Amino acid sequence: MLAHMLARAFVSDPLAAYVFPDEHSRQRRLAAVYRLYLRVFSRSGVVHTSGDRNAAALWLPPGGYPLSLAEHLRLLPGMAMATGLVALPVALYVLNHLAQMHPAGQRFWYLGVLGVEPSEQRSGLGSALLKTGLRVCDEQGLGAYLETAEPANLPFYSAHGFNVQTVSGLRNGPRVCSMWRPPRKL
Repeated sequence: MLAHMLARAFVSDPLAAYVFPDEHSRQRRLAAVYRLYLRVFSRSGVVHTSGDRNAAALWLPPGGYPLSLAEHLRLLPGMAMATGLVALPVALYVLNHLAQMHPAGQRFWYLGVLGVEPSEQRSGLGSALLKTGLRVCDEQGLGAYLETAEPANLPFYSAHGFNVQTVSGLRNGPRVCSMWRPPRKL
């Protein structure tokens, strides 16, 4: 299942560890969160997967991010079930923090998630999916935007044309980088 693959891909991510400090329940909680994400991105955006479903990229189109208040309220019961009541306030704080970082006044495609099965990482699957999404951005003359709290991701995204825009620290937590890639002329 795609949600479980994404949970495995992000189990060591600094944001995942921040929201779910208990290592024993983290992967299970992440799978539940990614089931929600997949529903939102499938309905309102685009989900690209590799043929073997060992990699996935979840994109929201211009105007799709940050989510509206109505969409957040619609997701709240599912988010409470996914995170558990203890982690819910932290998860909502993180989501609000990320939403505050987004580039205001610009139209862009938002890369919410790019995950690869851990045993398949560094095999080119993530790059291939990223290039598929970036091709759409370029065809439409739109930028691409993402956030990452994983320092090891910075060179990967930089190699695909992303530049760090802002760095913001979470309260007693990791630093999050927002990254922007301007459209390229075809």
